Amino acid sequence: MPSPLAKRSVEKLLSVLLVLLGVVGLAGLIGPGATAAAPPSDSPGPDWERIAACESSGRWHINTGNGYHGGLQIDLNTWRAYGGRRYAPRADLATRAEQIAVGERIARDRGLSAWPNCAARSTTSGAAGSSSPEVRRTSTAVEAAPAPARARTTPARSTARTYVVRPGDCLSAIADRTHAPGGTKALYARNKHALDQGPDHIYPGQRLRLRG
Repeated sequence: MPSPLAKRSVEKLLSVLLVLLGVVGLAGLIGPGATAAAPPSDSPGPDWERIAACESSGRWHINTGNGYHGGLQIDLNTWRAYGGRRYAPRADLATRAEQIAVGERIARDRGLSAWPNCAARSTTSGAAGSSSPEVRRTSTAVEAAPAPARARTTPARSTARTYVVRPGDCLSAIADRTHAPGGTKALYARNKHALDQGPDHIYPGQRLRLRG
């Protein structure tokens, strides 16, 4: 027959084991649960496929002669102002990825105001697919009338005397966007001392003299 001392030792050991098991089980529940419950931090960006489906029926190399080109229907001045000329002379001559890259620059600078009708449809269409009746009606309307009414996207004339280079800029885009007197060549000549490696080597943060 076990002694009372032996019984107390066994009971104490069992109590310690139960406490340890409880702590380990609680930690296991809290750890993975907390990680799984964490909400994603990234918010979705513009749905360029939906915008292109609305603007051009998803035809990324369309040029109907209405002054707007490519899947996102970007006019020539805007294409140049936001660095598109590094890819191609016009949007319809660039790849889908290059057109989206220019679209991202426009959206960062001015939001989606360049696509007032189609951007609104792409963000309010919810879970409906691209084959929904609304998108099909829009695509038919674009094919029937290739020049839909939308806001002109020509940049406003600038009167600033200097300009600070931003990521994605190129010298020709800066000259077009700021309406620098004399264009790209004159802009390079005014800043030749700072651009000692040539007009194609500009860096974010550089301050360029636009006029005077």
